[in-house]
Amino acid sequence: HGNSRAMTQSSSVDDVITSHRKIAVDLKQKDISKDYTLCSIVQDNEANPIAPIATLTNWTKFCASCFSYKPNPPPASYFYRHFENDPRKDVSLIRVIVDSNENEIVSSVRIFRRRISSGDGTMMEACGIGEVCTHPNHRGRGLAKTLLHDAIHIMESLKGEDGEGVVHCSLLHAGKSLMPVYERGGGYESVTTKWSVIKLNSSFLSIVDSDDGKKYSIRNVFFPEDTPSLNRTHAKYSEQRFGGCIVRSEQYWNEYVSKELGDSLYVMTAADEKIVAWISIRNRGGPKRYQLRDFGVDTDLVETAIAMSVLLKFALNKEIQKISEKQDVDQGVLEVVIPTPILNEVRNGEKEDVSLFDWEAGVESEDDIGWMYRKIDKESVDGLKEWTSKKGVEHLIWPTDSF
Repeated sequence: HGNSRAMTQSSSVDDVITSHRKIAVDLKQKDISKDYTLCSIVQDNEANPIAPIATLTNWTKFCASCFSYKPNPPPASYFYRHFENDPRKDVSLIRVIVDSNENEIVSSVRIFRRRISSGDGTMMEACGIGEVCTHPNHRGRGLAKTLLHDAIHIMESLKGEDGEGVVHCSLLHAGKSLMPVYERGGGYESVTTKWSVIKLNSSFLSIVDSDDGKKYSIRNVFFPEDTPSLNRTHAKYSEQRFGGCIVRSEQYWNEYVSKELGDSLYVMTAADEKIVAWISIRNRGGPKRYQLRDFGVDTDLVETAIAMSVLLKFALNKEIQKISEKQDVDQGVLEVVIPTPILNEVRNGEKEDVSLFDWEAGVESEDDIGWMYRKIDKESVDGLKEWTSKKGVEHLIWPTDSF
């Protein structure tokens, strides 16, 4: 069913909305004239009559080459996994520019289909922009801007997940240096996500669990058995309180989240084996620095402070154990990066005599201003500035859901 729907969407996007069209980029000031083709890519088992090079595998290789400068560069398999595991994947929404003379992909943009929360219990249809990259030899020619405008045009014509309604907004994440490009070139606005960095008490990892902690067990998640419980709690804990939060379906948990988090996702269960909370962390910005990648808790069953204490200790010990199997581990002070609203929730619920965090060392703000939004349907929805200005609504997209 998913494949047939994707094929239908592919036909409508390419044949009705944008078609495969040639674009001419004439840069006389650089004495360069190139013949470029703008088109969608196709699956590897299909033939692309417009640009034979524009296939899924070739696109993943292109993206990997463009991001090879990073300290831990993502391989082609990373981009392939992100596409194949996405329940709403649509190959026609990967748009590329091909150098017709050299028969090579030189620029790329991918449109992600998502639903996001406004933080007040309502949801809206959204399209994310990602995998934006241009070959170094073809930069400065306006190719990415051309693809961005092309993507906006496509988004304005797409329908909702059920084939009805409209796309309300578009979102993307940009580094600070590229934010002005999206502001000027696409009309995107930045929204602040509040994150905090705090040190852990040095004795935290070795102390025996408190009486509260002994009431619970921790194990790896089981998909799809655990999915309904995770989905319900995520909707209540994150989707109904944070603006921009990606709305997850059970299919999204089973096909996407399970592959993204793998064995780093741990669930905490009560005596009746009911899931009351979960956590996933990742190493971020240094060997002693970790980020909360995903978290949720059923606050009707357990306090956030207790869930965080028990789960974070377990997850950190697991991560340190993995590292120690490959290299010597320096027993220094650990830092954790946590969404500020959740850290405040933990602090308000902690017992004074037992704390996993070193509050005396202070909390550093490390806000993320990189998430940017643009209205697509200007008639039916407020912008993110209006959402986040509502009392009590903070912006948060879990790193699990980033693109």
